[in-house]
Amino acid sequence: MAAPLTDTLFPSTRWSLLHQLREGTEEEARAALETLCRAYWQPLYCVARRRQLSEHDAQDAVQGFFESILRRETFATADEAEGKLRQLLLRAFDNFHTQQWQKATRQKRGGGVEHVCLDAAMDPARAEQVYQMSDPAQSLEALYNREWANALLGRALEALRADYERRGWQERYTLLLGPLIQQGDETQLGELAASAGMSAGALRVMLHRMRTHYRGQIERELSHTLGTSDPATLREEMQELFKAFSTP
Repeated sequence: MAAPLTDTLFPSTRWSLLHQLREGTEEEARAALETLCRAYWQPLYCVARRRQLSEHDAQDAVQGFFESILRRETFATADEAEGKLRQLLLRAFDNFHTQQWQKATRQKRGGGVEHVCLDAAMDPARAEQVYQMSDPAQSLEALYNREWANALLGRALEALRADYERRGWQERYTLLLGPLIQQGDETQLGELAASAGMSAGALRVMLHRMRTHYRGQIERELSHTLGTSDPATLREEMQELFKAFSTP
């Protein structure tokens, strides 16, 4: 598994992943691509499905797009003046779909593409389930941003679960997962505390700590994806994250 990207490898800029892909060593480029795959495979798959591609073709289109990035054919001249990396990726994928991918499909007639993303970075069944549950009236960009946010929150939640498991807190994680994800009223919290044999106050303290821990995992995921720990940048991206759930 590729080594995690650090602030030593990446300067404090959300565009550092592209710099690494264009100018880094092969190992650094693959590590950067893995980060992009983890963050954007599911959102781009949903975009491809919205573009009327079949499940198989959507998977191949996303893989082909990331393959073109690894070959350094994409983003050769992109710069920070073009806006957020997230939006640039969407525009680049649309361009890849309408030009390179359709051309490649005509040439290959069903042939596959090299899978450059690690299996851990892609889950086609999950991505298809997410797409089927999406609102068809939602704009394509809103769908993309929402699934970027969903994928990031899912990774943060998995990191939280793994950390609680390492600490031997599996039962605590299971107990508090519902209230963590869905805000419950005091009656529900009281009933949950009673079922666990603790006071409502003790449960609220545990839940507060879990929420703080979860937020920390979200910030770590953002930092890893952006290649920066700059507080102002992380605050801005955190706002974008939750905005994605309120945009029709």
